[in-house]
Amino acid sequence: MSTDQLVIYITGRGGDANEGLGAYLKTIEPHRIGLSVNSIFLSLPFEEQISTIPDLLHRFDGPNTSIIANSYGAYLLMSAFIDRSSIASQVLLLSPALGLTLVEEEMFYSRPPNQRLWSEALEQGRIAKPSYLAVCSGELDAGSCSPIMVRKFSELIDADQVQIMPNQGHQLDRSIVQLAISEFLLNRGETNNDSGN
Repeated sequence: MSTDQLVIYITGRGGDANEGLGAYLKTIEPHRIGLSVNSIFLSLPFEEQISTIPDLLHRFDGPNTSIIANSYGAYLLMSAFIDRSSIASQVLLLSPALGLTLVEEEMFYSRPPNQRLWSEALEQGRIAKPSYLAVCSGELDAGSCSPIMVRKFSELIDADQVQIMPNQGHQLDRSIVQLAISEFLLNRGETNNDSGN
């Protein structure tokens, strides 16, 4: 990867961008910026949480920027894309939270902030699609990241690549995540080369 390429990583709820996947990304991409969706970040009003992403895009959005967002971080990212004209960066969503989650057998219910507005924006085509969008999730994931939700989201936004991984839940195996990231970063290079010809 050339030095003018950049990776931005947005963690899931409670994540630390310097640990786990964030630490792995640092080993393969030294030009990585991390956004930790930790307890301090989550204590901010939702509007302030969202505002950090347009700030990043204003500074770094471009054909050499790749954004990897996990779970609730993916929801925040796509929320920040509402009513934007265009996104030049490439995006990989890992087990994205895509709205309301209801898992009856686990008695789990979660409704992210502004969920109704987000769903309406998606249905109305008001969420900007990045220059390249890949989605990777597990076939056993439930609720807002179920295969049904992922396919519906991917159809509405016209995702470039959708992977529903067999025998995987919301927490994808490390090897699967690393393979998805490798393929995504490889596609990034091919996308940039295609656009330059």
